[in-house]
Amino acid sequence: MDLRIGHLTFRADRSEIGAIPAEPPPDALRDVDRAAARADELWHDKRELHFEMNEDSGRVVVQVRDLDGGVIRTISPSEALDVMSARSGDVDRPPLRRRAPSARS
Repeated sequence: MDLRIGHLTFRADRSEIGAIPAEPPPDALRDVDRAAARADELWHDKRELHFEMNEDSGRVVVQVRDLDGGVIRTISPSEALDVMSARSGDVDRPPLRRRAPSARS
């Protein structure tokens, strides 16, 4: 199969066209299932993660919110990944509760 654009000709072997798998690999499906289960756990705990781009800094801001949209705390994107990759039985699972106010002098 040839595709001609202007003076350029692109050739594609038919075997390359069908190289896209019909369904995602099993490990990708497993990762999606784990993330969905973790999202369900957060929902059960009446928590959700909210992502937005800070227009001034261009950085991603991640907020832990209650289901009414109230901000519980702000976490780093790497902490959000830790939260989503943890499972209910994990000892090191990051807490998603309000932080105690720090004593500042």
